[in-house]
Amino acid sequence: MKILLDALGGDKAPASTIAGAIEALNTRKDLEIVLAGPEAILRPMLEKGKAPMDRVSFLEAKQAVLNTDHPSVFLKEKPDSSLAVAFETLRKDDSFAAMVSAGPTGALLTGTVLRIGRIQGVLRPGLLAVVPTRTGKVCHLVDVGANMDCKPEYLYQFAVMADAYLRLSGLASPRIATLSVGMEEGKGNELSKAAYELIKANPKLNFVGNIEGDHVLRGEADIVICDGFSGNVFLKSLEEGAYFIADLFQAAIKKNIITKFGALFQLRHLKKVKEPFNYASKASSPLLGAKKIVLKCHGKADGETLAAAILKGCELKEKGLLEQIGETLKGQEQD
Repeated sequence: MKILLDALGGDKAPASTIAGAIEALNTRKDLEIVLAGPEAILRPMLEKGKAPMDRVSFLEAKQAVLNTDHPSVFLKEKPDSSLAVAFETLRKDDSFAAMVSAGPTGALLTGTVLRIGRIQGVLRPGLLAVVPTRTGKVCHLVDVGANMDCKPEYLYQFAVMADAYLRLSGLASPRIATLSVGMEEGKGNELSKAAYELIKANPKLNFVGNIEGDHVLRGEADIVICDGFSGNVFLKSLEEGAYFIADLFQAAIKKNIITKFGALFQLRHLKKVKEPFNYASKASSPLLGAKKIVLKCHGKADGETLAAAILKGCELKEKGLLEQIGETLKGQEQD
């Protein structure tokens, strides 16, 4: 099993990617990792971490793609970047099970669309993200930024692909909902209403209807479908809201000596409250519908998160995610 890793992608790279690679290699003895990055820097780090070097190889790349780089031109302006080199290699080489990166989302989407392409029948790839819920489980939101302008057929396919992904991940009959401004049928804009009807018409999908933004966090659906614009706004608002509440709480417990003392007795319970948020931030996001498995990690991903993404890529390859999506959408033509 061979995984392609963008060794310079992410805020903590390459320390995080090296740590993730070593952990994954030690977990799976049949795993081989190819790192895109400067070998002169990466090799000593791997050797210091006692990585099994017989299962490690390198793709020489001199620089990283940054958040300040324009995603639509990085392939031309930074052809020697780790992400550009990784995409060019993945395009030509079918031996890789998956590619993993914590680099900029926009660049990852652009590279996937322009270099990798779509599974036959897929109209548009959809980026899936994980959000925590009150139940302690997570909800899968798609699309969260790959497609700003959507047609109802795109949203329908997002539902089909996300359903296939969750079933392969062990959820027998995932509940699917469409993000809207009301739960009643007929609520929403023209796009959401049309998508509602398409998803509802498929008897193989466990469609539960519309869901409002505040109900997503109540765990009332396993998959929430929306266009990339709405999904991205919702996701980023949720993330900042969580940070805002955390900052307010920290300020409150530091207010005086009494609140500081009381906080000492609550630390164990506070850690439990944070668990679903920690899980969501550590989950990798697949770009559903791409010809090859591409997994996106958060820019702040640590070694543990990247290791989990690498192993997830192996799992999805073994379970036949691409074949499952292709078979489900067989007969549908690309636009």
